[in-house]
Amino acid sequence: MTRLLLLLGLSAAGAVAAWAQTGPTRPDAGVAAAANPARDGGAPAPLSPRVRVVLHTVPPMKARVTWGGKPLGWIKGKGKPLIVDRPRDSGPMDVVIRAEGHVPVRTRAHTFNDHKMFVKITPAAEKQTLFGYRQAVPDAGAPDGGAPAALGAPAVVGPPAPGATSGAGGPVFGPHPPGPAPDGGGAR
Repeated sequence: MTRLLLLLGLSAAGAVAAWAQTGPTRPDAGVAAAANPARDGGAPAPLSPRVRVVLHTVPPMKARVTWGGKPLGWIKGKGKPLIVDRPRDSGPMDVVIRAEGHVPVRTRAHTFNDHKMFVKITPAAEKQTLFGYRQAVPDAGAPDGGAPAALGAPAVVGPPAPGATSGAGGPVFGPHPPGPAPDGGGAR
């Protein structure tokens, strides 16, 4: 049994080494090379200065796409994606896709290459199925802002009376009991 495993391991290592020397073989490798011939016989063709970002929704439906509050356009349903043309390497685009009755989707589209994005749209009634969903905190109806009843309502501190100062001559902060100032002066 050990010899069999050793033999299989060595044959797999040999196959990997042979593949690494020749490279992967794809049936369409020659087609791609013929479709994009090099101009000077060896260097690849230069990249276009613009890229296309194609946005689809899954399931296909009408949705509005915005980028930083600026409307980019509409995805109009099946077979009618939104195509955004941008300068190459102009930075990421943080887009928001909104469809009526569905949860808004925030995603990032990059501009370093052409690409298609298929954005899953979830109905608002099924939002609890999304990863990271949190239920809304129920309102307890506390009239005092949520403070425990044993502590009572917090004290309301208003602005000091005009011209009021503390015993050291500085401004007054917070409520002070009536009576003589801490320095023995008269009543306030």
